[in-house]
Amino acid sequence: MKKISAVVVNWNGKDVLADCLESLMTQDAPNLEIIVSDNGSGDGSLEMLRDRFPRIRCVENGANLGFGTAVNRGLAVAEGDYLLFLNNDLAFEPGAVRALADLLDSHPEAGAAVPKILYYEKRDTINSYGVRVHYTGVAYPNRLNERDDPNLDITETACGGIFMFRREVYETLGGFDEDFFLYHEDHDLSWRIRLAGWKILVTPRAVFYHHYHFNKGVRKFYHSEKNRLHLLLKNMEGKTLLLLLPGLILVETAQWIHAALNGWFFLKVKSYIELAEAFPSILKKRRKLKRLRKVRDRDLLTLHQGTLAVSGMRSLLVDTLLNPILDLWWRFIGPRI
Repeated sequence: MKKISAVVVNWNGKDVLADCLESLMTQDAPNLEIIVSDNGSGDGSLEMLRDRFPRIRCVENGANLGFGTAVNRGLAVAEGDYLLFLNNDLAFEPGAVRALADLLDSHPEAGAAVPKILYYEKRDTINSYGVRVHYTGVAYPNRLNERDDPNLDITETACGGIFMFRREVYETLGGFDEDFFLYHEDHDLSWRIRLAGWKILVTPRAVFYHHYHFNKGVRKFYHSEKNRLHLLLKNMEGKTLLLLLPGLILVETAQWIHAALNGWFFLKVKSYIELAEAFPSILKKRRKLKRLRKVRDRDLLTLHQGTLAVSGMRSLLVDTLLNPILDLWWRFIGPRI
């Protein structure tokens, strides 16, 4: 069996981290390397690691560098042929890690393997089965809150969320884009994996459990919305951006209204200023990706959605007004991309 490296990102999560590591250590994967990348925890996490898990390697980052940068620090010292990044609030069925590796072994076209994630507290209910992505970049867990079905099939997805990927993918694309401090860093890496010609597949045999708590704080909206626009500007072809522009303007208008009504208007302004400042860097990334690109946007976007869904939120305005317009525009431009 190929060597697998699992990088667990931790920031002040001592209690859930212990459960996560114990669950990893019971995996049916004898060649499993576990690395904790700690973002300057001050809750005793490091002391707990030294006391209870002295054989697990710990990368001490000294400060909260964000999820993607912390994963990259772990990947830099990882020795595995297959690389898996994890939140600290996950637990696993005993065969889950092996099932991800088995999928990569048996599907050479797959660059990444994605687990089925169930709620930790409601183990008959799906937290995600891959990720649905709207054409404006809004991402939403697939099959969220549906009852678990043991007969699900292996499915291709536009975005992975949490996934295992090949070292070849890492060596070709690098790890996470460290300009994405929080949110959409996994979406961006998934996009680049597919752009380079690999598929991303979800397997029902790899079962993870998630201590899920929906966060709708204004800082989440700020980071998520800024990074959503960043990844579109970075990864989409110019023609595609032009065709999507009316839909993007409509969603941005809705986001400005949401920001004004929910106390993050000035953070929305701040995000635009920061995107403008980052634009020269984004152009450099676009040129680099152009050399790596093997798949056109028309093929990448076949897995994207015309109707918008926002995780943890329902809106009558979105369902009755915004979505019909967005879906109509998607049906019109889809064949023209």
